[in-house]
Amino acid sequence: MKRNDKKSLIVLREKHQVDRYIREITQEDMPVRVVIDETIVLDDCRFVCRDGKNKDLLIEAPLAPGEYPETGHAVVTCAGASSLYTFESRVLSIELAEHRRMHVTVRFPDRITKRERRRHVRVQPLAAHPVGVRMVVAGGEVVDVEPVDISSGGISFMMTEEVSRFKPGDAIELTIRVPMFGDVSARAIVRNVIHLMDLTRIGVEFSSLPGDALKTITQYVAGREEQMRQEAFEDD
Repeated sequence: MKRNDKKSLIVLREKHQVDRYIREITQEDMPVRVVIDETIVLDDCRFVCRDGKNKDLLIEAPLAPGEYPETGHAVVTCAGASSLYTFESRVLSIELAEHRRMHVTVRFPDRITKRERRRHVRVQPLAAHPVGVRMVVAGGEVVDVEPVDISSGGISFMMTEEVSRFKPGDAIELTIRVPMFGDVSARAIVRNVIHLMDLTRIGVEFSSLPGDALKTITQYVAGREEQMRQEAFEDD
């Protein structure tokens, strides 16, 4: 097969996959999040089905106060029951709609990434014995945080300060102090940055976790899970 023929075949496969993913998203009526130019976050959005040959995607979003660009760059995330779908696209227009809604039109994507939702058990560290994490981010900056939850797959934490330093896809290095076990090291990727009023929640997924570190975190999570189960039993 000639090189140009192979490229054409790859393009056709990707186009077919994108069409299939769009059908999955619309059939399940998945909630959609749109982040425009890395600053404007629109939650509780939905795809609006269109008839005809127009392939651009129409997304309905709640009307929120603020200034919106006529065009821009969008990162779109669709949350299914067992999978997350993510793609980047160009914002073509933003228009007001009825019932305090607005319509965001984005260009039909060339590629959509689908990945399974995290299935690791997450636990909240004990307030009296918190997990401590020291992160080294881009440029060698050191940030200390206490995770709100931890699993063998990653951590998440909250910050009240400006968090423009964290963006999905950023690689970071971690030193994790696990109560009763000691310190372990890991590498991770920032997966999501969610703005919640005055707080921001950052989700981090381990990309490289040595065997001893995995064993330590797994043992801690299992022990904490048993504690939480016992506490719930005693409350009943």
